[in-house]
Amino acid sequence: MISRGDALEALVAGLRGSPTDHTDWRAVIALANHTLLAPDLFSSLARAGQTHHLPQDVREYLQFVHDCNRERNLRLRTQLREGVAALNSRGVVPFLLKGAVPLFLSPAGQVPSRMTSDLDLAVEPPEEAIARACLEELGYVDVVGARGMARQQDAGMLELRTSRANGFDPPKLVQRDGLRVKIPSAQSRALHWMVHDLLKEGDYWRGRIDLRHLHDLARLAESDGVDWTVLQASMSDRSARNALDTQLLALHHFFGTRIPAKCAQRPMVRFQHWRRIFTATHPIIGAPLRLAGNLVWGTYQFSRAYGLARRGPSDLLRRTARTLFNPRTKI
Repeated sequence: MISRGDALEALVAGLRGSPTDHTDWRAVIALANHTLLAPDLFSSLARAGQTHHLPQDVREYLQFVHDCNRERNLRLRTQLREGVAALNSRGVVPFLLKGAVPLFLSPAGQVPSRMTSDLDLAVEPPEEAIARACLEELGYVDVVGARGMARQQDAGMLELRTSRANGFDPPKLVQRDGLRVKIPSAQSRALHWMVHDLLKEGDYWRGRIDLRHLHDLARLAESDGVDWTVLQASMSDRSARNALDTQLLALHHFFGTRIPAKCAQRPMVRFQHWRRIFTATHPIIGAPLRLAGNLVWGTYQFSRAYGLARRGPSDLLRRTARTLFNPRTKI
């Protein structure tokens, strides 16, 4: 049976448009499905002209998943444009975040192959009440137990948040078909993904990797260019800088992205990078390392959970268990 490390290597090779010989496609597809990268895998192989090398059943399955995701992304884009139009009518020009950016910018009739879970929008703090009321008029309601608003007929949730200044270049105002949105700079978008995964969800301490977001960063660096030294200088403390450099090492390791040479100078960064790669490629024997990281992260979260505790011990335990034991799309 193929190891997790071999499957991961084959998946990354496919995402780079160069499938390996003698690939165990069952294991690769299972990992691609887990990391939400199956549509991107097919798209990458198609752009590289490599799909004819795939076994017929593999090619048909990946194309089926790709086509289903395309239809869903078309629906998400329609939903996004409707929301932006409603906000614009109230004088609100929203910021587009994460997967909403390529959805909005893609040409008519085309959508990115990225599998997008929901739509992320941000508005200026004084505009939040207006924006929320506007979305409620469209039929959106808050989703219990989740950060977002939804309607029964839509393909995904819409998450509305307030924007925060980060010291980078101001967002670019983009107008398409009478709609106006703000697109954050490449540095801002890269920082958002990194802070969300490494610090907010604790991947740096827990030794996890979100391969889909890492692939997003690689494509962003290739298409828009990201000044990693600017991001490094923006980190507030040594722990945050270590986390960012650890992610950059993973980015170079998997996708060959050019990064500053000094990323690997600190021993802690080298150790954290090794730990993440080891547990990703050896999930069984690397389990103690993953458990130790989960305990550290869980203790840290518990120390900050006074607000959750007021909701009752059962809610606190449920959230703690979900944080520690739900792998979601991580490896």
